[in-house]
Amino acid sequence: LAASGHARAAREPAQLHCATGDCGGRLQCGGLGGVVPATLAWVNIHHGNDQTSYDVSVVDDFNVGLSVTPHEGRVNCPVLACRKNLTETCPGELQLRSPAGSILACKSSCEAFRIDEL
Repeated sequence: LAASGHARAAREPAQLHCATGDCGGRLQCGGLGGVVPATLAWVNIHHGNDQTSYDVSVVDDFNVGLSVTPHEGRVNCPVLACRKNLTETCPGELQLRSPAGSILACKSSCEAFRIDEL
């Protein structure tokens, strides 16, 4: 299961469009992940030795603060989060800006410069 954070969503007739993390006009991405830039949360339920794992990733891009808080279960699992607004320290060339000029997200350098490696 993968989830991406949506930001600045605007509903049009029969469709939902988001400035970041868009899922092609749908509210849910169906496990495919939203269009970058998007903060990601990953959850693998009962994989390998019946273990569940989860993480929050900003390795590719960042658009919203996000946290995963486990409830119940046999072990005490930590809350994983990236709550800091990383757009505050995002270099100008990596910023995704709205038409009004506000910073919406911080792109990875690969996404910003359209290259596979940096």
